[in-house]
Amino acid sequence: MKRIGTLAIALFVATACSANSNTDSSIPEVAVPATNVTLQGATTTATTATTATTATTTTTTTTATTATTATTATTASSPPASDTHLFSAELQAVFQDLVDKEFLHLQEKAGISVAVYTNETLWAYALGQASSNVNMTTSTPIPIGSTSKTFLSAVVLTQISHGLYGIADPLDRVLSDHPDYESFDKNKINPEATIVEMLAMRSGLPNFNDNHDGLSGLFKNATWKPADNVNLVQDVFVEPGDFDYNDTNLVLLGLVAEFHTDQNLADTYRQMFFDPLDIWAVLPPQDDVPSNTAHPYGNLDPFGEGFGNIVEAAPYDLDHYWLGQSRLRWPCCGLISTAEDLARWGYNLYSKQGSALSELAQTMLFESLDSEPVIYQGIAQNYGYMTTQRTYQLSENESITTVGHPGGGGGFSTLMRYSPDLDLTVVILANSLLQEAGTCSTNTTHRDVRNCLAAQIFANYEMFEG
Repeated sequence: MKRIGTLAIALFVATACSANSNTDSSIPEVAVPATNVTLQGATTTATTATTATTATTTTTTTTATTATTATTATTASSPPASDTHLFSAELQAVFQDLVDKEFLHLQEKAGISVAVYTNETLWAYALGQASSNVNMTTSTPIPIGSTSKTFLSAVVLTQISHGLYGIADPLDRVLSDHPDYESFDKNKINPEATIVEMLAMRSGLPNFNDNHDGLSGLFKNATWKPADNVNLVQDVFVEPGDFDYNDTNLVLLGLVAEFHTDQNLADTYRQMFFDPLDIWAVLPPQDDVPSNTAHPYGNLDPFGEGFGNIVEAAPYDLDHYWLGQSRLRWPCCGLISTAEDLARWGYNLYSKQGSALSELAQTMLFESLDSEPVIYQGIAQNYGYMTTQRTYQLSENESITTVGHPGGGGGFSTLMRYSPDLDLTVVILANSLLQEAGTCSTNTTHRDVRNCLAAQIFANYEMFEG
């Protein structure tokens, strides 16, 4: 049973992190929950016949009452940081109503945490479950999946801007002195693959995630190092040029980043970004996993039936789950953070008011989006250096172009989008995949819940503040 469980969860993560992992499905209308919401002196009421959920915001305390179980759950509000301003009470109420509506619309869900941020103005809100007996809050740590890629690309662009190596340099030049470089099969790992090709997912390198038996070994081996992932590659490389979303690029770039800072990637993130920007995040296995990290929810097969808490259904505990997860996810999709911290990151990364990147590095990042669109997660998008450019069509005559990167897999999902026109970042984190269609499912540019919600938040912010 242990062997089946280890291999199954490895495959679950590898397949769910793929570029086309999002699927859409329609769901029927359901009742609205009975909640008394206190928001800066304003009270609204809605009714339900199904589930009790607890919501928290930076300015809000919500009490949810369930008609079927007659139980009540409450949480304390989370005060904003002293240097953070608030959106208007009316706009906060609109944001909360949008999240409540989309979350209620879902059939398979656990918890959700949302943050909206612009230039020291923040709104953060959470509801649902972090685990079977703990409510989701705005401070609950949640894995952010492939949105982690934006941190690694920022390190690489910063190192390039500092002259540590060039964007067109090949692996053989930037990594040949690394102690593990000689272990790589050069028929599989192209020594001429360049930094820019790996950043743009056009290196022609094979995907180590295709080695399913090898992935299960990462859960069981007593020791591990990042090069072990690279050495899982089974196929020969192909000619660079075509877009192929795969995480071998990330592991190699992570090794490059570590080699040229002479420290592990977690410490590099802290030194470059976390501490200067006052952002909280951790990168296992180089950092410990917080004990209050949200649990993953999803399809319980082969451990059980239906939808539920994956760790509780599996034949292993949370520590074993993260032992393998952290090795598979480094550095492509392994960061754990909060919606508020990720919203601050997205703003500092992409905004002209931000300070994550130098002007040169930020220019390189945005210029990388001047490319032909590719099909990514089922829709045409421009894919640059670990950043996508995606347009939400709000009406026949109105659209909003955003940049960012989604994340998903292993029972978690993330969306981070920044609008240059609005100078606004929206982040959505959940401990389930959120693959269902949202309330705006008829719109092909944002039919799934995450993008549907983000598009509506952008549209309402523009209406109130534009």
